[in-house]
Amino acid sequence: MFGNLNEQATSALLSLESGDLSYCLKLAKRFEHMGIEEEQASNALCTLVASDALETIYQVG
Repeated sequence: MFGNLNEQATSALLSLESGDLSYCLKLAKRFEHMGIEEEQASNALCTLVASDALETIYQVG
């Protein structure tokens, strides 16, 4: 389900509500298609979750 994300990113994603989790999984897929390395994608998702930046992304995206 979480592809190549590291353990920290997987734990962060599992703490989310279903809507946020779905959005983050879409981001992870997009990162993969863009050629972003696994560690960078994991770090980006952890940062988004930890900083509660998901609401800001919903408004911009």
